[in-house]
Amino acid sequence: MSGPSAYEKKYVDPKDQSQVEGLLEHFNLPPKVIRFLRENKRQIQIALAVTLIAIVTVSLYGSYKEKRVEKAASALTLAEKETGDAQIAAFEKVASEFDDTASGVWAKVELAHLEMREKNYDSAAQKYSDVSKGLKADSPLYPLTLVGLAEAYEAQQKYDESYAAFESLKTVNGYELTAYAGMARIHETRGEFDQAMGIYGQYLAVIGEEPGLDAQRAYVDEKIARIKAQQ
Repeated sequence: MSGPSAYEKKYVDPKDQSQVEGLLEHFNLPPKVIRFLRENKRQIQIALAVTLIAIVTVSLYGSYKEKRVEKAASALTLAEKETGDAQIAAFEKVASEFDDTASGVWAKVELAHLEMREKNYDSAAQKYSDVSKGLKADSPLYPLTLVGLAEAYEAQQKYDESYAAFESLKTVNGYELTAYAGMARIHETRGEFDQAMGIYGQYLAVIGEEPGLDAQRAYVDEKIARIKAQQ
């Protein structure tokens, strides 16, 4: 006849329960570990509670942030469909309420664009500058704000500031040609034709023999020919 199973629950009279092995012993933990856990029971409970609260908090914040981003994107889409003063008010609301989201930043850029269209160049430059300072160099909005800033300064004939913005733009991949064209244009406006020729030379060096850029080469060739005619 087989003996009692190790998995068979043992009946213990209530008066003898104090003698039952503790839960930790059932896990076959080393005595030192059991002693440590019992001696630091309170601290361990606190640590577990703090960890659980942290996990729940992070989870809830992630959900909140995701919903906030979606709400901001929806508000921006609606603002873009507005016109006139209603659109300005809508963009301002998105920029104010969701300034910590990409949609909020984009709303600020749109407000700067609207100032440019109204030829309020000083206000546009200020808005572009404010947005640009809060962006990282790898943000897709960063070069757009630099272009806007450079053009706003150029429209005000603040050529030093415009040139500096174009020089910063020159370091952004994909915007080199826009930067060189702006820098050369400023030299031309100032009558600094030799410097303009040098910039156009850099423009052509960037293009090289890359196919599909015939329009850009023609643009530079026309600029160079015009400068030579003025010298």
